[in-house]
Amino acid sequence: MGAEILQFPMREANTFNDAWQARAGQMRKRGDGQDKTRKLWNRHAAKVGQERLLEALRGYLREKEPTCGFCGLSVWLNGEKYDHWLPSAEAVAKIERPPYPQRPALIAALGEPFVVSYIDPGTIHSDGWITPRTETAKNKLRENGAVLKAAGLVGIRNRE
Repeated sequence: MGAEILQFPMREANTFNDAWQARAGQMRKRGDGQDKTRKLWNRHAAKVGQERLLEALRGYLREKEPTCGFCGLSVWLNGEKYDHWLPSAEAVAKIERPPYPQRPALIAALGEPFVVSYIDPGTIHSDGWITPRTETAKNKLRENGAVLKAAGLVGIRNRE
């Protein structure tokens, strides 16, 4: 008979070095040192996974315009700003949501990717108020307040 083979579970590769290199210029200037940020990265990666956290950072860097300014990586981690960039658009689209009457008008005005990313994950209340899922979504909705109002939404509620 053959020798017994022991298999050990593979640990997920630590992606901190990739994240450290991916930071934008302003994010580098505003950030803390590498040792402190590595500890934060490991703590938050334990919650959501190394690869998912790195993909969230890449998504954040792709979406933000270089001129608007980035916060430091440690602020991005501590504020859990990555939360908005974790789910893919496909995953969000698969979430079963009760239909709300304003959705077709919102898609026509803002486009389906915007609605899927920022409106659908939130809660649309029967009285016309919306509670966004993340702070980023709340800021995006505020930027488009006139469009939301024209579509029939009353306003934005804070998360509890």
